[in-house]
Amino acid sequence: QRPDEEVRKEVETALHSDPFFYDGHVTVTVKDGVVHLQGVVFDDRDLRAARRISKKIAGAKRVVNELEICSCDGGGGA
Repeated sequence: QRPDEEVRKEVETALHSDPFFYDGHVTVTVKDGVVHLQGVVFDDRDLRAARRISKKIAGAKRVVNELEICSCDGGGGA
């Protein structure tokens, strides 16, 4: 079994490296090999992508997706 910290770092790197996924509002924690994804994503596609990317990491026994879909308009204000 890989150390939780090692799994966490690898999940974070994988999420950050994916060219189609913005990880700026996602926090990753790992406890006993169970990956917890928390934070905000922009749509359902991002929600599924985060789970898919995280599941590929060696040592990730399970992924608990606690992400929320942002209800923001994506604008930058005036």
